[in-house]
Amino acid sequence: MHALQPAPQRGLVIANPKASSTSRRRLKRVVKKLEEVLEVTVRKTDSRGHAEELARRGADEGFEVVLSLGGDGTVNEVVNGLLADGRTAAEAPVFVPIPGGSTNVFARALGLPWDRRKAVKEIVEALRTRRPRTVSLGRVADEKEERLFTFCAGLGWDASVIKRVESYRRNGRNIGAHYARAVMAEVNEHGVEGESMEVELSSGEVDSSTGMVVVQNCAPWTYLGTLPVNLNSRASFNAGLDVLVLRKLGLSAAARTAASLLVGREGPDGKHAITHHDLSWIRLRASLPQAFQLDGDYLGERTELELTSVPGALRVAC
Repeated sequence: MHALQPAPQRGLVIANPKASSTSRRRLKRVVKKLEEVLEVTVRKTDSRGHAEELARRGADEGFEVVLSLGGDGTVNEVVNGLLADGRTAAEAPVFVPIPGGSTNVFARALGLPWDRRKAVKEIVEALRTRRPRTVSLGRVADEKEERLFTFCAGLGWDASVIKRVESYRRNGRNIGAHYARAVMAEVNEHGVEGESMEVELSSGEVDSSTGMVVVQNCAPWTYLGTLPVNLNSRASFNAGLDVLVLRKLGLSAAARTAASLLVGREGPDGKHAITHHDLSWIRLRASLPQAFQLDGDYLGERTELELTSVPGALRVAC
């Protein structure tokens, strides 16, 4: 007499059909593979913020595993939905990001391949054989709201570039040229100098910037295709937050910084590029509202932000 096999876990796939690497055919292949280890339900997003709502509902409905299929914006929404209402890592479903966007920074920082088929194969194997692990997240708060982030937050010049990139995507421009076009447009229209920003650190230090401030929860900061771009190469899910402060970003400093990143060095060069490691909190105050990005999505302008590390915030199965 054969022993009864345990019922498969209930898995919810939250798919963004507008993501750059997501299609109906690809979704079907992903679901078929996941059904080897999960009882799969699929729900598709139809607007910004919808993934967060679906994730919150999925957690309330008792799904044991929630997977996102989309880019890093979808990942951010799903994570915020899973951990809404004060849920701890132990109380929330296990989370798995399936690469479906153009960069997939969080999924790749967890060790998943960029290739979606290889990633799904590894995810199925992990769900079958491994226990979930916990990773840290970041939390950012301002006068409007609090949000979690998975890999980075930025105030200043990099967020202005991201704002332009998003406008190009809406206009259907060539994906490969987005970032280069946005950087050149931003330099030509506004230069590289911004308003002054004060940076207060949990270490007791105080710094300042007129260029940009980037806070990381893991490394790398982003990818250009297969090339990792590192601002703070020591940033880790097992430590606090890391921050890069560009004290001054003139044209020559910008060129040196870009060159050092593109040749794969472990952070930008120059006396104006300062990094700080393993911080529990960071406070940013700008003299005038600055462009703000979270996990690679432009979220408007902010004057004051407080960013904190949230250790062991999320269970992941990869």
